[in-house]
Amino acid sequence: MKPATIKIGQNALKSTPKPVQYIPRTAAVYWNPLLARAISRNPRTRSFVFQSPRYLSHQAEPQGPIPPIGAENTYDIVIIGGANAGLALVCALLSHPTISKTTRILLLEGSSLDKIRHWPESSEWENRISSLTHENIQWLESIGVWKHVKQKRSCPVHEIIIWSNPSADSTPTIHFPSIGRPLARMTENLNLQQALLKRINEIGQGIVDIRESSKVAEMRLGEGDRWVGLRIGDEWVRGSLVVGADGPNSPVRHFSKIESFGHGYRTHAVVATLHHEADTLYPNTTAFQRFLPTGPIAFLPLSSTCSTMVWSTLPNHAVALKKLSPEALTQMINAGYTLPEETLGQLFAAVLSAQESETPLTANQISTLIATLPSAPMSADQPILPPTITSIHAPSVASFPLRLSHATSYLGKRTALVGDSAHTIHPLAGQGLNMGLADVDCLARTLERTKQLGGDLGSLEGTKGYPKERYPLNHLMLSTTDKLHYIFRARNGLINWVRGTGLDVINELEPIKKILMGGAGSGVGMGGRGTKRTEKERVFGRAKAGDDLKTTDGLPMTVANGIEGWFALKEVMSMIGGVVEEATKNGLRRAADVLDKRRH
Repeated sequence: MKPATIKIGQNALKSTPKPVQYIPRTAAVYWNPLLARAISRNPRTRSFVFQSPRYLSHQAEPQGPIPPIGAENTYDIVIIGGANAGLALVCALLSHPTISKTTRILLLEGSSLDKIRHWPESSEWENRISSLTHENIQWLESIGVWKHVKQKRSCPVHEIIIWSNPSADSTPTIHFPSIGRPLARMTENLNLQQALLKRINEIGQGIVDIRESSKVAEMRLGEGDRWVGLRIGDEWVRGSLVVGADGPNSPVRHFSKIESFGHGYRTHAVVATLHHEADTLYPNTTAFQRFLPTGPIAFLPLSSTCSTMVWSTLPNHAVALKKLSPEALTQMINAGYTLPEETLGQLFAAVLSAQESETPLTANQISTLIATLPSAPMSADQPILPPTITSIHAPSVASFPLRLSHATSYLGKRTALVGDSAHTIHPLAGQGLNMGLADVDCLARTLERTKQLGGDLGSLEGTKGYPKERYPLNHLMLSTTDKLHYIFRARNGLINWVRGTGLDVINELEPIKKILMGGAGSGVGMGGRGTKRTEKERVFGRAKAGDDLKTTDGLPMTVANGIEGWFALKEVMSMIGGVVEEATKNGLRRAADVLDKRRH
């Protein structure tokens, strides 16, 4: 269904098409009660998966004999991809004693690592910045990486403010206040990568070989499917296990013929580094996110005078924003955080119209237009807004398309997928990197156990624990984020009521907010702890959460039930209207009481 375009003089932000089913009924996934829920955003098109577990995908057939490969080119583990997931996996493997003492590891990266190796920390902020949860920071500390992260280039997030205001007199807000420690830290990808590379150089001598500027030209299964051969130029190497940490267009996934399901959001994320005045009263440690019908616009702190923006919007809007001068784009960004939706829509319509006539609006013209457009004042209970942007770093402006995807399997014959090669997620929750680091941690622990038992690292038996733990948790995060995107982006009376009432109620119910803050600040699990945890405590947040699903609902199932209940409630409300408001609030309060008891 094609979105309807609203012309100038009306709301130029496009209406949201109805959600569509996006998982094939034949997808082979690890069955779990979680996977029988929340597969589609639309209850009427929900597709359930009730198949027996299938751990292996269809495989590529060997294309012929592989030349003899010597011992110097024979490895236990070959990792393809030298970005966050690949480098983190090497560090994770080196942190386990049995692996580090008895295993040969090869890291292959198609480009040079010099940009990471010689990263100048005094440079302008990068535009690829990620939110690291409290739990993942503790994990990075435990494997010796966090000490190498440049702390002055990592900003704590102590508060999060989320709001959506379809009209000037309605501004539902949810506020996640400080809980005594940062909810997360904003860190440049290059900052994390240089720390990971330093740790590898520190403890990986004689264990890890790194071959950069080395692209894999061909992959073949070896004799008896006991290893995988990889051709790099004219040379062949072999590995008992090949791990794809090679991004959303993963060659390893393609070689393994692992399918993925998902859908595009028909939106692009525009990123930019923002400059603003330092606040004399409050430190710049609050993250802001406003939901518009075209997607969210996020303001994420970097320092007292710098922040980064992620604006998810329609593709033509993204193109229009990038074509503006830095001064004009600064005006549009400020408008994105402050103007009512209708006025912002009219402003975008004018910008698009001017660019179609090849006369882009200047900053002064945009400022004048904002002053002349009809704009009702924002509500008195509007949230605290982010600082006014004074300028942007022009080279940092970029955009990329957004897509949800999930591989139908994390394992192939002698292959495994981690990070973006296995799943991609909408950035509204800031969980992409965190999910990838959790994958890496789990796979490394799984391989350590296999090695301790004398097993085959690349076999199904030696790797099956990894997807058994990670697949349902990743699927839950993907599905929940997708549904939140739909709830906040949709614009009609019923959804506005659901969204507004939901935010108001959640803001009143401390037990529910604590759980949501636990998720925001510490990944999957029951929330973070203020002190450094033991190995047993740390593993509980990830591995035990998956194990608990076998015997009890646990927090992930509670969240899944809540999301499903939300959509069921939406359908009920469409029939009985506003009379359920008080009942809804009472029901949520009862749920909050139950959750509060569970936490204690």
